[in-house]
Amino acid sequence: MAMYHFNVTQVSRGKGQSSVASASYIAGEKIRDDYYGKTHDYTKKGGVLYSEILLPDYAPERLKDRETLWNEVEKTEKHPKAQLCYNFNFALQNELTYEENLEIAQRFIKENFLARGMIVDYAIHNPVRKDDIPNPHVHMLIPIRPLNKDGTWGEKQHRVYLFDENNKPVLDEKGKQKFNAVPTTDWGSPDTLREWRKAYADIFNEAFEKKGLTCRIDSRSYAEMGLDVIPTIHEGPHVRAMEAKGIKTDKGNHNRRVKMLNALLTKLAAKLSDIFSWVNEFLTECKREGIYAPGLCSLLNDYYDHRYNEAYSQKGKIQNIKERASVFLFLEQNKIGSYEELETFVRSTYDKVNSLEKEITKKKTRIREIKTANHYHDMYLKFLPVYQELQKKKLKPFKDKFSREHSSELDQFYMARRKLWDFWNGGNPDWNSLDKELTAAIKELDVMKMTYEDLETKADKAFKIKCITKSTLEKVNKRVPERTRSNKHTHDMER
Repeated sequence: MAMYHFNVTQVSRGKGQSSVASASYIAGEKIRDDYYGKTHDYTKKGGVLYSEILLPDYAPERLKDRETLWNEVEKTEKHPKAQLCYNFNFALQNELTYEENLEIAQRFIKENFLARGMIVDYAIHNPVRKDDIPNPHVHMLIPIRPLNKDGTWGEKQHRVYLFDENNKPVLDEKGKQKFNAVPTTDWGSPDTLREWRKAYADIFNEAFEKKGLTCRIDSRSYAEMGLDVIPTIHEGPHVRAMEAKGIKTDKGNHNRRVKMLNALLTKLAAKLSDIFSWVNEFLTECKREGIYAPGLCSLLNDYYDHRYNEAYSQKGKIQNIKERASVFLFLEQNKIGSYEELETFVRSTYDKVNSLEKEITKKKTRIREIKTANHYHDMYLKFLPVYQELQKKKLKPFKDKFSREHSSELDQFYMARRKLWDFWNGGNPDWNSLDKELTAAIKELDVMKMTYEDLETKADKAFKIKCITKSTLEKVNKRVPERTRSNKHTHDMER
């Protein structure tokens, strides 16, 4: 089955990431990282079918070497939280051969990235999966900083200074002239990303068409296609590996819950949409043909009177009475007295489903953020004594020796500290308030779940009313004389 997958993120030093480590991973090579003083070795990683570095014509030949290229990127970026490179990942298609996928991927990269003057380090992966379903895909790393025509590294952005209407500099509170930082390229623009996403779909759809295949992929998001679904989160190779071994992870559990909820929302939306369409078509047909349309109450009473008279047992008659009462109570509670009001009810219920979906997405995201922060807080506290012990070492030789011996613990401490700094935006953490927020958010999710169940119950009731009124109306119209059928129809429910 053809699959659309085109994703881009940024490799950032502020997230504890390294462009050298990323390059080592995608190429399955052993590369020395001069910035961190580490060697990254992914030579035992399987599934790397092909790798290559593509350079603009004016790029120096030395950048063809992967270790040289990415160490230069790391060296050029001075800021401790610098954004280093774009990390693209896009799917190849199982309907095409390896040779066809390779040719299309190379053409796509050259036409859309190399043609813009971008340096592209890419590799084709096809890892072995437990389900034996091929998963060929491409990883691309592209430096964010552009390369000048003279072979030197350029600027990511330039300053555009601000002036007022009298052409005088606009100053900040410190007396310095204000400015806007304007990117020197359009590589990070949302419009450019949309172009790439569309080009990716177009080039593979063209290949499908040439092979006489009917499958197609679509670059539009679910929202753009009119599909209101909650997005899953990217699991990554480590999480997928754990899940494949039967080890449940937070990300895996989250995605399973999202998929289950999406299935329920899709089912409910389809049912409500079906009711809405029927009501609309029914009223339009009545108006066009001048057919008598009895009120809801009349049709429902006809239906339940017939069922009562046809019941063979007292138990059946009692059940019929209970069901009739339930339906009329539902109409009364929801103030549904006519077909128009039923239509309004369906529309408002559908709107509530969409709104609920968005709220659930926000709530789940926030819960995940808080749980992640708690995880890093535990990590911080666990390795804080190691860091404190390091600070006690005054002489450099002893300090270096301790750092080497406890590099793993210190790396985890530094990462946890960075994550917590970003989470709290450099401010003072308030873990008690955060715990209270998490508890409240989980309870709110439970309420949302109950709200959803209530919406589903209402949809089922409305669907039942639709079926009853439709079948009963057909019988009524067969019995009504022609002159009565042509009378002006009414939609009001008899009180």
